[in-house]
Amino acid sequence: MQVLPNNWADIEPDTVYVSTNGLLVSFASEQIKLALKCDQKGKHLKAIEKGQVPPRGNIGLVTSQESDYDLKSKVLGKGGDLRFQAKFIDGVLHFPGLVTEH
Repeated sequence: MQVLPNNWADIEPDTVYVSTNGLLVSFASEQIKLALKCDQKGKHLKAIEKGQVPPRGNIGLVTSQESDYDLKSKVLGKGGDLRFQAKFIDGVLHFPGLVTEH
């Protein structure tokens, strides 16, 4: 299994990656396209890499309020108004390309 890259350009669609904390993640091509456009610094990738965190004042993954979604990436500062939504599919946290505003 491949380690999660720290750059959106290095991520292949529908490939399962493992983060440093052991979380399995995958990304649809739509998610990668959106991320290349609105997350050039890779803040959301760092949040995904970090894993689940308490919702207040942290960068990482927090519980999603969207129906049918489990977690969302949360970043602070520039770009912090966007959330990348994800759901668990067979034990893999999949990001299909839904981006919401905070």
